[in-house]
Amino acid sequence: METGKISSAKYDGYTSCPLLTGYGELLLAEFKYGLEPKESFEWMDQSKPNRFFYHLKKDLFPAAYWNFMVKGKWYGNKAVFRPSYS
Repeated sequence: METGKISSAKYDGYTSCPLLTGYGELLLAEFKYGLEPKESFEWMDQSKPNRFFYHLKKDLFPAAYWNFMVKGKWYGNKAVFRPSYS
């Protein structure tokens, strides 16, 4: 790992709020600063509760948190590999 480099990455305020709306359904609200929508699943209608989002929260998100985020191996929803710095 190189040192002395500064990243050009900037945080846009992205956050997601998984909202349980009923048994087996969830509404995934994703937005950035200014309450501007920033949906990860553009091919789905995120304005309606969905069972797919329920299983993401129940099954995938906890595994991603404990196996990647806590260990410092999560580079965001668009990156698989560690970002490089120029």
